[in-house]
Amino acid sequence: MRQRIASVLICTILFTACATTPATNTTPAQKPKNVKEWLAKQSRPKSSAIIGGIIGGVLGAASGVLAGKQGDEVLARAVAGATIGATIGFAVGKHQDRIFAGRDLAVRTAGYDSSQGYMARVEIVAFDPPNPKPGFGAKLYVRYIVLGPDPNEALTIRLFRGLKYGDDYIFGAGPNEFVVPKGGGIVDSTVELTLPKKAPEGTYSIEALLEDSQGRFPQVVGTGALYIVARAQQRGGVATAAR
Repeated sequence: MRQRIASVLICTILFTACATTPATNTTPAQKPKNVKEWLAKQSRPKSSAIIGGIIGGVLGAASGVLAGKQGDEVLARAVAGATIGATIGFAVGKHQDRIFAGRDLAVRTAGYDSSQGYMARVEIVAFDPPNPKPGFGAKLYVRYIVLGPDPNEALTIRLFRGLKYGDDYIFGAGPNEFVVPKGGGIVDSTVELTLPKKAPEGTYSIEALLEDSQGRFPQVVGTGALYIVARAQQRGGVATAAR
């Protein structure tokens, strides 16, 4: 009986994988050029969380059956697996945009002249704290300049944020629209994130992409670096690094 249940669970896992995996294509998939392209290819976060929860639950139940567990113990493992599957990833919290400085300081900082038309520049892309630990919160911080030739015009800017591990994006957010009044200024934008508890230690690339809602200046990309440190754990009174 135990083997029959395990077989059903394994078939369910395989069926789920087949149902969520696109048909094989002999043409190599091109990597997205920027975080906006990557976000356009992603499914909705809630759908991903539900799928992750289902797969996690099935795997949790399968482990219980294969380990010889029954009844409530199998259910407990299924619930634990679903919770893990649904919570892997970055938890996005509060978001805030504010004008750091007006047009005059932005013009001086950028060395801008109205003959340049519309322009934007990413000044800073960083995390606070700069070396966060898995499972802890941090703020992704972007500062940018945007300017236009008309000092009375309100400029609507779209901001995308992304995080890469190696050559692959693992997180993205956007577009976030913000209206910069009076012909431009310097803008500070932050979003609170909770890092996954299982995020591997190492150096990550941070990306911020700006674009004009009317396409009057080309997309502008700024980059930075994030180093995730191992999470400290207490073992017998001695702090050790979790891997």
